[in-house]
Amino acid sequence: MNVRKLSLSVLGLAGLVAGAAHADAPATKWYDKVTLGGYVDEYYQQALSGDTVTVNNALTGRAYDKTVNAFGPVGGELTFSTSDDKSKTSYYVDLLLGQLATNTGLVAAGGLVGQAYVTDTFGNAKFTLGKFGTIIGTEVTNPLSNDNFSRGQVYALEPTFSTGLKLDYTLPASLVLTGLIDNGNSIDVAANEGKGYGLELAWSGVKNLSTSVSYYGAPYSKTANAILYQDFANVLVAYQAMDTLSFNAEYLYTTSLSGVSFTPSPKTNAYALYANWNTPVAGLSISPRFEQVLTPDNNNVTTPYQTDSYTLTAKYADGPLTHYLELRSDASDLFQYSDNKPSPTFSQTQLTLTYAAAYGF
Repeated sequence: MNVRKLSLSVLGLAGLVAGAAHADAPATKWYDKVTLGGYVDEYYQQALSGDTVTVNNALTGRAYDKTVNAFGPVGGELTFSTSDDKSKTSYYVDLLLGQLATNTGLVAAGGLVGQAYVTDTFGNAKFTLGKFGTIIGTEVTNPLSNDNFSRGQVYALEPTFSTGLKLDYTLPASLVLTGLIDNGNSIDVAANEGKGYGLELAWSGVKNLSTSVSYYGAPYSKTANAILYQDFANVLVAYQAMDTLSFNAEYLYTTSLSGVSFTPSPKTNAYALYANWNTPVAGLSISPRFEQVLTPDNNNVTTPYQTDSYTLTAKYADGPLTHYLELRSDASDLFQYSDNKPSPTFSQTQLTLTYAAAYGF
């Protein structure tokens, strides 16, 4: 018997069987590539000082956890994402629910879509088109991705989304350059009088250390002769000291325009220090945060002010459910922090204790 011919016959038969099996395999549908995710959260927040409660039991300076001495509104997010390794194209959509949607202005604008964008990669360049997260800041809307449950004072000063076109380009020496053009600051729903511009340079050339410097300028209001801009400058530094210990630092500078006649406009400097320790207890982390917001030159519109915030968060992940126990103190010489009493001092603070739970899927 000719062994070589037999071998070829067996290989040919195997090929026919494989071809038939491939022909019978159902084609992949578009929805098979979609990944569904998100979270829902709820919290109870208790005032620990008499100066904490303001009008209608709403806290001053909080972005998404304003309710005190009561259960807060349910928040959440529903995400849809897909990617195609062959074409290097991906899509992402998220729907913000509850207080997230309300406080980011989505409900007032008649929608719930937080982000909706498509990305495409060509070599070292990645293009993002649609509505995407801001390049300014380190905290995000999803509490599961933050070390602290409450978003900080610095986060409340920053834009949330950009609607436009972004380019991320990978350079040599561990550098990534990002540029964007958008419709303006998402915090100001009336800002779409012109285009906003952003630029970021990120570097990760040292082991366990990453840094970025970014600028974002957005139209704030329009006068008879010109469009006035609100400027944001941001510096971020992240350091992984050990496998279980990390540190982050943030500096934010912004011009806080509140009218068309202020020259120069009020300016704010804000600082934030973050730390995260993954304890020996599985799933348990401890995260302190310190923030300071300074407005030394408020153009005599109001008295220059300072706000100091201290937050300590214990975060415990038990499968899809994450628990938070958070103690936070906000001290300021702004009168709003003393329940609108005159002549506030730093001895009058907002002190709260919060329990929150977030279910991720």
